Amino acid sequence: MTSEATPALPKKTPALDLDRTRERLTKLGLVHAAERLGEHAATAVKETVAPHRFLDALLEAGVPLDHPFTHQGRRRTLKEVADGAHLLFRPREVMPAANMLPWSIIALCRTTSPVRARWSNAWGEPVDLEVVVDSALLLMEEASQPLMQAMREDRAETGRAPVHGFTCGGAHMLYALLVAAHTGHAGRERAERIRQQADLMLWRLHADMGLIDRFYKDRSVQAGAAWYEMDAKVKLLGHGEECLTFATLRGVVKLTAAQQVRRRAAVSTLKRLLDDMEGKNVVEARDIDGELFRQLIGDTCHARRGLTLA
Repeated sequence: MTSEATPALPKKTPALDLDRTRERLTKLGLVHAAERLGEHAATAVKETVAPHRFLDALLEAGVPLDHPFTHQGRRRTLKEVADGAHLLFRPREVMPAANMLPWSIIALCRTTSPVRARWSNAWGEPVDLEVVVDSALLLMEEASQPLMQAMREDRAETGRAPVHGFTCGGAHMLYALLVAAHTGHAGRERAERIRQQADLMLWRLHADMGLIDRFYKDRSVQAGAAWYEMDAKVKLLGHGEECLTFATLRGVVKLTAAQQVRRRAAVSTLKRLLDDMEGKNVVEARDIDGELFRQLIGDTCHARRGLTLA
């Protein structure tokens, strides 16, 4: 339940002319972005890095755009990072990749006015943030279609859906879409479709738990199975609560009385899981699988944030 789909890659990616791009950034006054271009390009070659993840983390933490910092002895602001992120964003590379889109959408929506949602990047390519959001929503809807059908027919899930292969089961994509709706980048029609995805996430907090239980029932004797099962459940409930807390606090979604009851039940289960984890020695998970340990830490952080977000 914790596997992630390999990001889709474009069929043909144009070569990156570092010198030309660096020159363009410098002319635009983005000296910091120009200086770091080579470093970021090298990192992207060596690793699968979600665009704008660093910027997204700072913005989510509430760091203002005028926040100053020093890099290599020179004073910078977070706005310079945001400006560089806009210029280095290449939609055709990111839009097909469900596991790269969320962080780009969050960072760009939080730093872009809806009335200025179109610009040209450092390669002279047009960027339309509304089109990017629409592409993400379509990916989410298509990947979630089997689950949406099961919810409408009021029946249990019969197996994994494509959205389960998205990062954290699609929760990051949903969170990004909720941010887009909150910041005015969705439009009325897309905002309603995003609310439908939030409704589906709430339904999944119960339905996916059943899927997890069935998956691990026949694997309970395998080494570390209890830890993997716990992480799968904390991942689901924690990320789900994080999405729902943001959506309801920001007025993007309004839950019905029945949905509120279902959400409270999920929160109760999540808190019990976290209490159980505190009573265990998580070093055991690290000894079983280092990646499992990292996932547990990260998923617990998302869960705590969902429970305390204000």
